[in-house]
Amino acid sequence: MHKYLFIILGCLFTSFAHGADEPVITAEDIFNATKTVCSGISDEIAQVAKISKINTAVTAAGTAVAGAALAVGIKKSDEEEKIDEIISKMCNNGGCTPEGVAAMSDEEFWNKVVQPMGQIVELQKHIENSKKLGNWRTGLMAGTIGTNVASAIISGLNKDQSELVQHITACNNAVKTAQDTYKQIQNNTETTLNINIISKLDDVNTWCGNINTEDIEKIEKRMTGVMGTSIAGGVIGVVGTATSAAANADKYTEQTKRVRLDQKETETKNALNTTANVMAGANTATGLVETGLNISLITLTKRLIAQAERCEEIFK
Repeated sequence: MHKYLFIILGCLFTSFAHGADEPVITAEDIFNATKTVCSGISDEIAQVAKISKINTAVTAAGTAVAGAALAVGIKKSDEEEKIDEIISKMCNNGGCTPEGVAAMSDEEFWNKVVQPMGQIVELQKHIENSKKLGNWRTGLMAGTIGTNVASAIISGLNKDQSELVQHITACNNAVKTAQDTYKQIQNNTETTLNINIISKLDDVNTWCGNINTEDIEKIEKRMTGVMGTSIAGGVIGVVGTATSAAANADKYTEQTKRVRLDQKETETKNALNTTANVMAGANTATGLVETGLNISLITLTKRLIAQAERCEEIFK
């Protein structure tokens, strides 16, 4: 709709600028035509700002969730260290295998199996804590998928601001044409001008046509950046959720299975936990980037809205 309006007004302004010796339009005509083209820009930019504020809330929530997942993951790692330490004490010298126990003397069995088994209650407590923390981390990581998808959709739907660029370009051109035509009317001594309109046209020349379309291109680039980062965060969330769930599998969280893990399985479990924590940290980082980009968008749009509103006040 804007495109056709701009074409018509452009033709109208062209006819103003290339009229005959006698003025074919009045200062009121110039003022009203410029008003038509330049009105509504602040509302369009305000819509962009609104979107950025909503997206900031979404990405900030996602960042908080990812940070919580990391904190929970670190706590789980602490529990894992305590579990490994207790199991190591209980299972040293064959205490966790039937063959090892069968080869022990009564004294060795007492010292190496019965006494360390006194820690079985403590071991169970740490395993239960680890399981619970692992479930929390998995749930939190899954939550970041939703916030990242929402952010990608919001920014993706609004990263094309071509109509806003057209609107601002038309306004800037209208102001320039109005300046040229206004000078022609001023130079014509036979024309009677409305003093109030002359004052308003002076204000139009001062305050309108100042928004640079490069600023709108910055908005598009930042929204594209938010969308790309959100997509990356969503991928990290999917992988991190799967990794966290794998690290919390039954064989790593059930006491009877846990004490039978071999060295390779233990290393795999530790690697999965570490990877899940790294993913949570990476998701926190992407969330911070997304939030930072959205905040910069809010700052930029606030300045542009102020510029547009100052121009639009003249037409009220």
